Amino acid sequence: MGIVFTKIFSTLFGNREARILVLDLDNAGKTTILYRLQMGKVVSTIPTIGFNVETVQYNNIKFQVWDLGMPIYSL
Repeated sequence: MGIVFTKIFSTLFGNREARILVLDLDNAGKTTILYRLQMGKVVSTIPTIGFNVETVQYNNIKFQVWDLGMPIYSL
């Protein structure tokens, strides 16, 4: 009975998690948007080599955001 109550309570009032993939061409502003959501201000960034993974909390939802750049020459 305790397990059922715990699952119902955590589903209704607990933290939820979601994963988001942000994929676009290089120098499109993906990292700037990601850090704006996370820190609340615009910061100076350098071009992403590979990918960035950051966690952004909004109300009771935790977003794991993957920022993946795609070089233009790979098209």
